[in-house]
Amino acid sequence: MHANDSRDDWPNEAYGWYVVFVLCICSIVAFIDRQIINLLVEDIKADLQLSDTDIGMLQGLAFALFYAFAAIPLGRLADTGNRRRIIAFGIAVWTAAAAACGLARSFAQLFVARTMVGVGEATLTPSGFSMLADYFRPSRLSLPLAVMTGSSFFGSGVALLIGGYVIASLGRVEQVTLPLFGALAPWEAAFIIGALPGVFVTILFLLTVREPARRGSAGDVVANPPLGEVLGFMVQHRGVFGAVFLGVSVLAAVQFCLGAWVPAHFIRNLGWTAPEVGYAYGLIFLFCGTGGVIAGGWLADRQFARGQLDAHLRTVRLSAFAALPFVITFPLMTDGRAAVALLAPAVFFGTMAFGAGPSLIPVICPPRMRGLLIAIYLLIANIVGQAGGPLIVALFTDRVFGAPELVRYSLVVAPAALLLLGALLVSMGLRGLREFRA
Repeated sequence: MHANDSRDDWPNEAYGWYVVFVLCICSIVAFIDRQIINLLVEDIKADLQLSDTDIGMLQGLAFALFYAFAAIPLGRLADTGNRRRIIAFGIAVWTAAAAACGLARSFAQLFVARTMVGVGEATLTPSGFSMLADYFRPSRLSLPLAVMTGSSFFGSGVALLIGGYVIASLGRVEQVTLPLFGALAPWEAAFIIGALPGVFVTILFLLTVREPARRGSAGDVVANPPLGEVLGFMVQHRGVFGAVFLGVSVLAAVQFCLGAWVPAHFIRNLGWTAPEVGYAYGLIFLFCGTGGVIAGGWLADRQFARGQLDAHLRTVRLSAFAALPFVITFPLMTDGRAAVALLAPAVFFGTMAFGAGPSLIPVICPPRMRGLLIAIYLLIANIVGQAGGPLIVALFTDRVFGAPELVRYSLVVAPAALLLLGALLVSMGLRGLREFRA
């Protein structure tokens, strides 16, 4: 058991779970703003005259650019500043940026707005993980972190369900008139309507969430370490961090591939409408995505408590291999119901990695390094996963297969290769984790 577990001065765990709940609400709202674009691909392409590669850049690369510049400073700030204020600021910025997406009149304007939406996760996750690590004992930390991580998939599901409803409602008219914004195309109005919950979430967060005291090895408030010390810690344990930073990020690319291009595949090849895809895929994210992440965190905690020191990485590897057959087969189905039946376990097993993998970071690292190390993970995960996943599929479709409807084969090749690569990278870190724990 971790040394901190034996201390009796931890905050009330019931309030800790309330903070988890509020952070989950924040994450859900962030992913509504982030994911609604996936249902609007065809309308945006038509209005702005874009290719699949352009759309892939909007879905992923725009976020990665923000992370490239801001993830490390924001992670550092999470280790030194008031995390409550950092998160509140992030919610306000991403809400305004999400609304700005609906006002974009060109690829460049939409790209810039999407880049600023990326401030959401860049502030929320490092500061949120750091706060929870000061609310929960180390041996009980993986499950709360998995629940918070799972809320992103719940948010994706809500985004698809609400987005499907909004698009179905707005699709009956050619123009939508909103107060303060005037006449808009339906896809523009969808962005603005999706941003509104952020205003209420900011108020809820500021009024009800307290900043916890930071803890050291003995429950003390600690000083921030020099950057060289953090990098030295990473180099010393490069096998473990390689598995988490690279291996889990590659597996994240798989889910970003699916989230970005499954709606387009169903619309182009199976004759579904955007609202129909939103309802079906939204329910999969709600139950299978959220359930998979929580199951991964629960399994890692259970095995770790039994003395299996490499439980987190073993759970991640299991996730990759279990998802592989379903990822390969669902795009090949010609019946939509069969495709959905195979997509559901692909999402459930694939998302187990994100309940187990990222939660290893605050478990093994010194408390004063948590925010920065989580930010480094997010930087890599967003460059490799968020930016790379959708773009890889788009490039296969545009450059290899050469036709929009052949996105189904891109969805076979790219995710399957990424699952195998991710499993290999994670396996390479198992020995390093066992030595780390010895």
